[in-house]
Order: sequence, then structure tokens, then C-alpha cells
Amino acid sequence: MTNVGDWNAFRSEKRGHSDGPTLSPWMITALQAAKLTIFCTCNFLLTIGASFSKICVLLLSTNILPKQLPDSFSKTCFRAAVRRSTTSMAAMYSALTLVQCFPDFVRVAQSSSQLWLGVNSPVLRLFVLVECIRALGLATLSFFVFPQLDLARCALLSACLPLVASFQSCMADFSNSSRSGTSLRNRLGKCLLMAPHLLLCLIFFSSSYLWAVLDRSFDAVISLPVGLFLASVGFWESWINVRHAKTYFDDLYKVKYGVKKVNSSTKFTTSLLRIIITFTTMIFAVNINSHAKLSVGNFFQAIFQWSFQTNYTKILILACFLVFLHLLLRGITRFLAALDLHPISFTHPMSISPLIVFSVVRFVCHSPKCIVARILAKFGLRWSCDPWASEEALVAEYAVCIVWLAIGCYRGWKVVRQRYFETTEEIISSMSPTCNGLCVEHSLVIFQHSLSKIVSSPLEDEEDVGDLRDQFRIRNDDVNRSMTVYMCATMWHETEIEMRQVLRSILKLDIDHSSRNTRRQGNELQYQLEGHIFFDDAWEDKEEPTGTVRQPNEFFQMFFQLLNEMTKEKVNEFGTMESRILVNTPYGGRLVIKLPAGTLLYVHLKDKKLIRHKKRWSQVMYMYYLLGHRIMDSPLSIEDRQRMADNTFILAIDGDSKFEPDALLRLLHLMKTKNDIGCACGRIHPIGSGVMVWYQKFEYAIAHWFQKAAEHVFGCVLCAPGCFSLFRASALMDDNIMHKYTKTAEEPRHYVQYDQGEDRWLSTLLLKQGYRIEYVAASDAETYAPEGFEEFFNQRRRWTPSSIANTVDLLMDYKRAIANNKSISLAYIAYQFMVIFFSMLGPAIIFTMLVFAQVAAFGANSTDMMIYNGIPIVFYVLLCFTTESNVQLFYAKMMSIAYAFVMLAVLVATSSQIVLETVVAPTSLFIVTMVMIFFSAACLHPKEFSNILYGTVFFLMIPSTYVFLSLYSLINLNVINWGTREAVAKATGTTAKKAPMERWLNNSLTALKKVFSYFTRRGEKSAERESILEKKISEVESVLEKMKRGETAETAKVSREDDEESTQKLMQQETDSSVELKLPSEEVKQKQDKYAWMSTDSLKVCEKGKLKDAEKQFWAQLIDNYLKPIVSSPAEQKQVADGLVSLRNQIAFTILLINALLALAIILIQKHKNVLSIKWVPYEGFQWTKMNEMTGQFETTAEPLKIDPLGMGIVIFLLAILFVQTIGMVLHRINTMLGAFHEVKNLYDYGVNSQKSTKAEDERILSKARQMMYATDYKSGHAADGYNRSRGDESSGENVLYKLQKARLAERMQKSALSDCLAEE
Repeated sequence: MTNVGDWNAFRSEKRGHSDGPTLSPWMITALQAAKLTIFCTCNFLLTIGASFSKICVLLLSTNILPKQLPDSFSKTCFRAAVRRSTTSMAAMYSALTLVQCFPDFVRVAQSSSQLWLGVNSPVLRLFVLVECIRALGLATLSFFVFPQLDLARCALLSACLPLVASFQSCMADFSNSSRSGTSLRNRLGKCLLMAPHLLLCLIFFSSSYLWAVLDRSFDAVISLPVGLFLASVGFWESWINVRHAKTYFDDLYKVKYGVKKVNSSTKFTTSLLRIIITFTTMIFAVNINSHAKLSVGNFFQAIFQWSFQTNYTKILILACFLVFLHLLLRGITRFLAALDLHPISFTHPMSISPLIVFSVVRFVCHSPKCIVARILAKFGLRWSCDPWASEEALVAEYAVCIVWLAIGCYRGWKVVRQRYFETTEEIISSMSPTCNGLCVEHSLVIFQHSLSKIVSSPLEDEEDVGDLRDQFRIRNDDVNRSMTVYMCATMWHETEIEMRQVLRSILKLDIDHSSRNTRRQGNELQYQLEGHIFFDDAWEDKEEPTGTVRQPNEFFQMFFQLLNEMTKEKVNEFGTMESRILVNTPYGGRLVIKLPAGTLLYVHLKDKKLIRHKKRWSQVMYMYYLLGHRIMDSPLSIEDRQRMADNTFILAIDGDSKFEPDALLRLLHLMKTKNDIGCACGRIHPIGSGVMVWYQKFEYAIAHWFQKAAEHVFGCVLCAPGCFSLFRASALMDDNIMHKYTKTAEEPRHYVQYDQGEDRWLSTLLLKQGYRIEYVAASDAETYAPEGFEEFFNQRRRWTPSSIANTVDLLMDYKRAIANNKSISLAYIAYQFMVIFFSMLGPAIIFTMLVFAQVAAFGANSTDMMIYNGIPIVFYVLLCFTTESNVQLFYAKMMSIAYAFVMLAVLVATSSQIVLETVVAPTSLFIVTMVMIFFSAACLHPKEFSNILYGTVFFLMIPSTYVFLSLYSLINLNVINWGTREAVAKATGTTAKKAPMERWLNNSLTALKKVFSYFTRRGEKSAERESILEKKISEVESVLEKMKRGETAETAKVSREDDEESTQKLMQQETDSSVELKLPSEEVKQKQDKYAWMSTDSLKVCEKGKLKDAEKQFWAQLIDNYLKPIVSSPAEQKQVADGLVSLRNQIAFTILLINALLALAIILIQKHKNVLSIKWVPYEGFQWTKMNEMTGQFETTAEPLKIDPLGMGIVIFLLAILFVQTIGMVLHRINTMLGAFHEVKNLYDYGVNSQKSTKAEDERILSKARQMMYATDYKSGHAADGYNRSRGDESSGENVLYKLQKARLAERMQKSALSDCLAEE
């Protein structure tokens, strides 16, 4: 290798504003109506759910202690004593504890798993303190205070929890009134205005002592003020605000507004202490409340001895329901936040739930009906109305309590009131990180904060490790932070239609990019765009009078003409096109084009004699050129280069991709929002015509609907397709990704994993390094799919082994993947193992399905059907091992057509089984469930609903794809090119050795040709004679013509000889003169040949340019280090081919053996199902229809169904995988719907949010807001939209550019030290 510059800093380590969416008007109206419906429904559910939870918690608390209830409601509705045992009392204590502590138990489990993996950070002590105070206060009120009060007073007292916030507000007013520099008159005026506020605050504060002063039969004189004060202090969200930034409460301020994420250590400590505090308070309450008969055994009985007939079990079921309700309410709140919607302030549970609860209690207490009392009696609970109804001064007491309620509702409204921001401001939405079940309304508040100031970069305070003596070093803190998109397409021998499609997409993107930069609206996503097309094998030899020269081939010529046609570029008066420049490069040549709207498009013409060809090496070219040369070789500081890398993206597309600008914008929005995403891919739609394309339309649909959506939700997408994916530059530049991607295959498995599916391998490298890959369903792209049977089979022959190889590689290295990638869990690894395992068993499962379907359809013997179906499949296996690919494909095509008819029999047999055994039979249930899930998935994708119609073609081709295609891909594992096995023989320099069967076929065809030629030989000879005779006649006619002009044959002959002699003399003179003038030097000749391609008829209209020396040096070094054409001897190539055959034999025989054993086992179990089957009755009285073997008639029978245990196990596992994927699909559709709602919100064409910003400096504010996204402590907020800030609280060693610069500096120092040692010696 040669010495290279900064561009080669990448390493491989050993292990040790959505804008203007293309939505139709009806879709926009439907989305707006759906959004309004969802908003109203969610608001209603939040208010009702929180109020119901509050009533249930207060019911459990007020029933802990027995009370004398002299009010009319109790006398009317509770005449019979409610049965209440000590176990029921234990259940009430346990229920309250469960409601409060269950979220903390979950958080302990989650955070402990993170701590086990080594994710540890300093504990936020102040946060832990206030949360523990809150838990202690709520437990004190629930276990000590509320049991001595009735429901109405409990509701009024619960409204007083913002007590500290009210006192803080009063003190702030007092501070303002006593501020120095204010006249005495103004101070007195402010004090008078503050008097009503102070009076209300004092009345509010009376909630801590009122009942003690009134001399009620109230024993919690100390517990009430202590519990109320602790709960009020613990409700820190009510009194922490933006004024607490940079103060002692700065951590609480950051947590409240989502500026800082609560780390795992803090979560674990907080949740564990809250559990301990709640349990301890409950134990003290049991002792202090004088439950003499209540023992530990009662708690064990209530918790572990469930009986649905007992009161205590019903109470615990109610507690479990409340836990689920709280999770649902928090989910709804997060959902609204993700929609950028917020509950209406005056209907938020914080504002109105105390009023609703108080109103419901008073209504029930004064209602003549006893429905509520009868329902509560089943739980062993009583509705407590007013134990002090006969006391005096009741009116005055309630008047004061009503003031509490009014102030509490007002204070709650102050906490949740909506703030309005300018459209150019970037907002963080956050939610309380803890859930308090005893007062759930406190956990349903969304706080918003505007990013309004710049926070220093994590590297600005670090020492720059770059070369300080570098005179070209630039440190620019104001470097452009706008996003840069490099659109990189790889092309080969595409057709005109495919080229037109990708060029049309590029031109649309060019127009969109230009219009955005022209408008420069603050709320629009703006980006810089540059296009690159890498043309593989774009040169060919052409014979010229001066010799053989290299010129662009016909495919590039067609591309150039098509480009001129679509851009409508015309030649100027000088006969050139100023917008087209040709440049010679070390890898071939380059065409630089300025598109109509101003975007530069670079077309790189690769010469396979100078540089490696194929897609992977084209990707290596643009990665190192754009990220290595453009970024790493730039003279900017590390901080600026890191900023460039974080805001630079590569859009990878194919030479036939079709997409709209909106598709790219959706990917950019996602990458801008979440910094941990290394790649985002869109929804790929296959286009073309024919049956094979119909099959692929349904296949692509279910793959995206289910598999990709499930991967996105439960882990990471495993494959980012190269036809439309957006990569983050800083992710590609990280260790073990870009550099490792340049690795050439050394082992047989490498040829399968690296070169057969380069997109999948690059995705695997990203995942193992810790980057997330996400799927954006709304980002649509189209690509041409194989239309022919042979082309389709060959494509999948490449894809299938590579996909399996990369998945197995990820599974085998799962520990590293889990440790590096937070999105990959052990459960996700288990899910992928199940998917890959059952995909390998596909041939056996489909084979047995075919056998038993034919048995049911034709009434044949299962052994006969097994033989009839086994023979063609075994014969195909032999063909795959012994013949060439064309024979294999021809046979597979014929068998696919035959088995399509067999699948009709399968359909009939399946329908018959469903009718006879009813839907509840396991197999019938699985089939019906699968059909319903597929149909529901199509309904959830209305724009793609038509794809469900192609399910018929997919069904008919199941044997073809799951049996013959699987076998073809498996047994042709050793074929590592994009063609047939004959290419391998050609590459090894040997003649392909034909198999015996193929030799027999060839000999037969040769014999037939000989017989045919025997009968046609005479005709050929006569034709040859006629040709010779015609030639002689033409010569005679020529001589006669000359004789007419006065010449004889001899003179004509002499004339001909004279002409030849003069020609020879002329050539000799030219030769002599050239010798005298000296031959041109070899260098000049090479230079002339080098520029010859620029003078061709189609390219001579282009300007000629010259590559810069720095870039020329870069390309030379890159080719020398990584991209030299691979040259190997025939012996080495034969060794590779033999290794691939050996690998194929090992894998193929193993999988074939497993499939054969599985198929045989299922068939044998079915043969002996009377003994080995599981007898199952779905429900009592179940009957099904069965054929009587004696009479041949169908009869109704009550016999149990006989189920094959092995087949049933397979069905259960497949159904489990399908259910997991269905859940993932539903969750992903919700996420997609949120994105659609955001697009509708930002529409301008339909009058939504079209008002311009009132701020004069919109662009400056937005720039500063975006810069905050990369602050040190801006990590993941708590909103459901998944905001993920830069990695704060971590060492700068996680910075990619910093790591690369540090490693390079260490290498430089090591070399310097070594040279010093050598100099001393």
C-alpha cells in the first residue's frame, strides 16, 4: 500500500418540517376528520379514566377503617351489613400498594437490565429525593388520612396538592412588591393588590389543619399536614419552571422539560426507594390503624389464593384493572403528544378531575337509587358519604372546602395550560418520568419547552487533537449546519425506460431542492443536493485507424442522449454545451452536468480495466470520495468536520429507482429527529408486467406490512435496500463499517455474504456497530422487478443465501450486537432465530401440506401421494446437482405450472376441511386467521389494498417458490456470479465439465442434427454452386463493360497492377517522411488516446476539464489501496470454486436431510394418528362432520379431533410469529398515521397553518434551535415521538471524528517514536 492522506482514517477493529406532501384532497380531509375524532375521543377517555381511577383509589382508602355512617344514603342503601373479612382488608392494602408500586417494579426491572449491561451514569440525587418525598406523601394520605374521611372530603383534599406552587406564587408577588428602586406608593399599591391573593393562599393552606380545629372525630391531626406538605413538595412539576434553570434545581428543570433524560442508575434508585417507602408506610398503617386480627397470612391468602367468588380477589382484580388503566392513560397522553396535540386545558384531569369526583360523590349520595351500593357490596366496599352529617358548622366547613376546590382546579389549570410558540420554534415535548398510581392525574401532563439558546458542543471544551501547525487548518464555529444530501446511483446496463425513470426522479429532486433554497422559509426543511451516478463497465474497445482506443459504450451513449432530451439542453453558437464538462480520471472518465435548477450531477464512467467493477465497489468509491476526501481531507477542525458528518447523508438508489421528493423529505425528517439512526429506508414497490411481477407485488407487500414493520418496532430493520435508503455519513464513517466494507472475500462463505447481497452486509455492519435502521412506510419508491421466470429465480438465488448468511452472522455474534445496539434485545434475537429456522424448513412444510391436501381432495392413499410428489422433487434435486442452470430453470418452470393446478386441489381440500371440522379445528383456525390478518393488513394500507388481489397468484406459486426456488438457491450456493455456472468455469480458465445426463441430452440432440443435416445437405450444395456461378457471371460482366470503353482484358489487368504499384510507392514515401520527421513519443500517443473519447460524435459538444491534483492523487491512492482490479491465477480461482462447492455440499446436505426427516416424521405420525395424535375437544358438545369409510357418506360425529403433535407445534410457532408481526404492523401503522397527521398540519396549499411567523428573525432562531439538538445533555425526551438528542453524559470518545483523529494522532506518534529509536541506534 502507498502512503495516503487523511481520507484513509477509517478503521476495522478486531474484537477484543414535512412540506407539501403529495396527498390528494380527499385524503387530507379524511386525515383531518380522523385527527379531530381522535383528539375528542382521547380527551374524553383521559378525563373519564382519570376521574374513575381517583374514585376507585379513594373508595379503597376510605374502606380501610370502619365508619359510622348516619347519612340518609347509608341508612337507605346499606341496611344489610357488608361482609368484610380480614383478608378483604389485606386485599385493600395490597391493592393500593400494587396500584402505586407496579410502575416502579417495571422500571426496576428495565433499569437493572441496563445496569447489568454496564450502562451506568451518575444518579440525579435531587430527582430521587423529590420523588421519594412524593411517594411518602401520597402513601401517608392514602393509608392514614383518607381512611378517616368520607369520599367528598377526600376529593376536596386531593385538590390541595398544588399547595407549594400556590405559596411560591404568593412569595413571588411579595418579592416583586418589595423590590428595591420602587416608590413607597407603588409598593403599597402592589401590597393591596396582593392581599386577595394572600387571603386565598391562607385559605388554601387551611386544608392542613381545618378538621383538627373544628374538633371533628379526626385522629390524623399530624398525618394530614405532613402528608399534604410532602405530597405537595413531591409534586415538583407544579413549582419547577424555566426560572430554575442554572440554579440548584437545574436538574429538575432539565428533566421536566425533556432537556435531560433520567438515566438507568437514577431510575433504579428512585423506583426501588419508592417501593420501599410505600411498603414501609403500609406496614406502619396496618399497625397504627389497629387491625389486631390482620396478619401476614391474610396478605398471602389475598395475593396467592385467588377465588373469583371472594371479595378480596375482586378487589385485587380491580387493582389490576387500575394498573392497566393507568398505562392506557399514559399511552394516550403520549399519543396526543406525538400528534402534536394536547388535552384541552380546562378539561385536563389536573384541572377538572377533583371537581368531577366531588360532583359524582354528591350526586350518588343524594340519589334515591342504590345501584352503586349494590355493585360495591359485591366487592365488600361501602360508599362513604358524610360521617359528620349531624355536626354543626357544616355549611361553613363546606364553604371553605369549595374554595379549596376552586383554587386547586385553578392551580391545576396553571400547570397544564397550553403555551403557544412561533411556527419557527423547535419544541421539546416531555412527560413526567414516573407514574403515580395513587394520583394518576399528576402523571398525565405534557410539558413543552422551546430550544431558544445555543449550548456548547461536546468537543468545544476539549483539546483539539488535530495538527496545530497545519497552516490550512480552519476552525469555524459558524460552519453551515444545513443538511447535505449526496444522491448516489449505481448503473450498469439499464434499459432506456429504466434510465428515463431514474433521471425523471433526479430532475424532480433538483426542482424541489432549488425551490426550497429560493423560498428560504423558516419552517421548511432545507438541504443541499448533489448527484452522483457510477456507471459500471462503461467502456469498450473500438478500432480506429490509429489503433484500438477505449470509448464509452452504447449504454452511456444512450444515457447521454436521454439526458439531453429530458433537460432540453441546446448547443450554443460555438457548438458546445456549457453545462456539460468531460474530465479524465484515474478510474476512467467523468461527466459533470449542471441540471436545469442548478444541481450538479457527476456521472462517473468506470473502466473495469482500471478499477474494480460491480455495485459494492461503486459504493466504496462514493463513500471514500464523499466522506473521506470531501470531509476527512478538508482543512476544517474536528468539531466542524463532525458537524458536517452528522448533517451529511447519502441517498443510495439503483439505476431504475423512481421516487418523489416527498419520499426523501420523510427520510430526512426522521434522520433529523433521531440522532441514533444510521440508516432509514422506504417502502419499495415493484413495477413491471407479467405473472412474476404480480407475485412480487404481493410478496413485497406482506414483507413490508409484516416483517419490516415488526423489525422496526421490536428491534431494527435487518436490510436497507440499495434501491432507496438514506445513510448518515457519521455512521458509515465509524469503525468496522466503511473500512470493513472494503474487505475482499477470503473464505468461501465470504463470497456468499459479501458479494451476493452487499446491501444486506452493509446493514449488518451498521447494526453490529450499534446504529439503528428504521423503516418509513410513507416514503415510497418504485423499482423494476424481474418479469421473467429465469430472471426472478436467478435474482432470488443471489438474495436468499446472502440474507441467510448475514442473519446467521448476526445471530452468532448476538452478544456483541446486544451490547452495542440498544434496539436489539435477546427477545429480538430469539424472534429472528425462529424466523430463519422455519424459513429453512419451508420445503418440508409445503411438501407435507401438498401431500395431505391431495389426500383430502382426491381421497387417495397418503403413501401414494408422498411418492407421487416426492419423485419430481427428488429428480429436481438431482438435476440441480448434475446439470446446468438452464436445465434446472426449465424443469422448475414446468413443475411450477403443474403444481399451480395442484394448488387448486389444495384450495378445495382446505375449504372442505374447514366445512367438515368447523373453524375451531387447529388447522382451519390457522388458515382462517391468516386470511383475516392479511385482509385486515390490506385494509390498514388503503393505498396498497389492490395488492391483496395478487394473493391468488402468490397462493398458486407457493410450491414453486417455497420448494423449487428454495432448492435452486440452496444447491446453487456455489454460484457466486450474477449469471450461470458456466461463468464460473470461464473464470477458472477451464472448460465446464458436463454431467452425464447433460452429455446424454447433448449427444441425442447432436444425433438429431446429423439426421436433419443429411436431408438438407444436397440443397446446401446446390445453393453453394449457385453462389459461385453468380460471382463468375458478375466478373464477366465487368470485363465486358471495360471492353465497351475500349479496354481489353490485358490492359485492364496492367492498369490494375499499375494502380497497386503506385499505391505501394505512395505508402513507402509516407513511411520515409515519417521516419525523417521522427515518430511521436509514446507519451504523446497515450495522451492523444486518453482524450480520444471526448471527441466522439455525441460527446464533442461537451466542454473539456481537468481533475485537480489533490483529487487525482486521492483516486490513485484509493485504487492502489482498495480498488485495484482483482487478478488471480487459474489455480487460485479453481481453489475458490472448489471451496464454494465444498461449502455448498455441507450446507445443502444438512438442510436437505433435516427437511426430509421432518417431512417423513409428519407423514409417519399421520399414518399412526390413532395412537400418536392428541385428542382434542374444542368445547363441550362439539360436533363435526366425518366420512364413514364403510358407507362413503358424511356423518355428524362427536369424536374428538385427532391432532398431529408435531404439525400442531409447527402451526403454533408459525401463528406466534404471525401474531408478533401483526402487532408490529399495527404499531407501525399508528406511527405512520402520526406522520401523516403532521404532514396535514404543515400543509400550505389547503389553508392549514398558512399564517406567516410574526418574528423578524425566524431564520436565526430556527438555526439556534437546531443547534441545540447537538448539545451535550440533550438526550432522549419522554415524548412518544421518540426525540433522541446527542449522546450527552458520555465521553467525547463516542464522537466518531474524534475517535478517528485520536487514532490517527496515536499512529503518527508511534511512527515518530519508532523513527527516533532507529535514529538513536
